[in-house]
Amino acid sequence: MIAGRADLRAEPCSTLTLRDGRTLSYLEVGAPDGKPLFHFHGHGSSRLEALVLAGAARRAGIRVFAFDRPGIGRSDPASGDRLLDWPEDVFDAAARLGIDRFAVQGMSAGGPYALACAHVFPERITACSLVSGMPPPEIARHSGPVARRLAWWIATLFPNYLRRRLKRFQPDGVPTMELVSAHIALVRRWLGGDDLPLMRDPAMFDLFVRTVTEAAAQGGAANRSEIERLARPWGFSIGDVSVPVLLWHGGQDRILPIGYARLMARALKACAATFYDEDGHFSVLVNHADALMAALGTRIG
Repeated sequence: MIAGRADLRAEPCSTLTLRDGRTLSYLEVGAPDGKPLFHFHGHGSSRLEALVLAGAARRAGIRVFAFDRPGIGRSDPASGDRLLDWPEDVFDAAARLGIDRFAVQGMSAGGPYALACAHVFPERITACSLVSGMPPPEIARHSGPVARRLAWWIATLFPNYLRRRLKRFQPDGVPTMELVSAHIALVRRWLGGDDLPLMRDPAMFDLFVRTVTEAAAQGGAANRSEIERLARPWGFSIGDVSVPVLLWHGGQDRILPIGYARLMARALKACAATFYDEDGHFSVLVNHADALMAALGTRIG
């Protein structure tokens, strides 16, 4: 049992052991014999995020594996702190699951991890889907709202300041569901577009609370490290990714404004972009799950 887990509800989870002995936790949803899709959750999220895809994946004949990244949820922490370490874990996991080729999908901050896999092993990735995706720092520092650009520059130039700020908002302790619920209730006032009715739905709000609580099951260290990791150069250019990319983004996204997505779509070699004028950051994944899964279903070999 993970330290600090005793006061949290038991959440659905499977695990596998990587070749270095670490445990990688995941959630499988969708069609049991379907085409494989590896889903990478957003920042501050966890494998439970994939629960919103379960029905759509089943209808599209897709078998979704959603992994907790190291130190998040129930996955063991990892040494090292490079974005390009992740593909090695993913392809180790794929081998242990008996899967050769598959598609990848990243939600928000999961997007860079999906692109990293497509960059490192293009011959194994059939398609890459980016949902409300995070841009690379070279795009984020030079586009979008002025305040957001300034935040990216501060993160780049003053990493120690960033580290102190992150620890204030993502402390080491394991939060209670009540604390997470109160925090999300405050944050949702700031969301835009279809994120607002989504977060007012009691069942969806409860799932969001569970997902975020699970993300911090081992404390905030791994989530803090992730922000620092993604604020640094990623180690590859998205313009070098040869795998076909499906990009989905909401016009009312207040977390990652749509301007980022438009620039990413231009920078990627083979990108089919879909923009939803009324959607926010989270609602794209939920409201358009059937469209996402159907589009991927035609591309997974």
